[in-house]
Amino acid sequence: MNRRPRRRRSAASSAPAGPRPKIIFIVDPVRGERIQMSKFIKQEPFLVMSFVSIVDCFKQNVLGPSDLVIYVLRPHKTEIKHLLGIKKKHKALNFIVVTSPDGPDVNLSELQEAGFTAVSKAANMEKVREITLGLLAAEGLPPRTETPHPVPIGIDLSTPEPPSP
Repeated sequence: MNRRPRRRRSAASSAPAGPRPKIIFIVDPVRGERIQMSKFIKQEPFLVMSFVSIVDCFKQNVLGPSDLVIYVLRPHKTEIKHLLGIKKKHKALNFIVVTSPDGPDVNLSELQEAGFTAVSKAANMEKVREITLGLLAAEGLPPRTETPHPVPIGIDLSTPEPPSP
């Protein structure tokens, strides 16, 4: 046998470098809206992943369990019955159901009776952001690791011309 012995991992290399980021899954069949929402709620301590269907988001959980699932209801594309079909262990996650004016209304008490432990409803992206920060960053967001640009965009720093006599 000409096999090399396996390298053993040291305790320092297997330990995570820092705190694990909060993982957010966004489920929306409309790609443009999915990207817009992920940009709107993205903060440094959050890892945002987007999916087309609720089944896709629980197929392979490579990064670990999600801390929050944002489920966007679209008429004839994503419906409540798809959400009710997930496994019981996934119903314990935090859920935000985003409704649209042309879509069906959601009864939160029915979802809680179906086994969902923490479910919220939002009608717009501002409400989604508010609920997300309340759930995942209740103690406040940590300070940014990157420094902002020293000159804000839109400020003209050119020297003003002296008035002519």
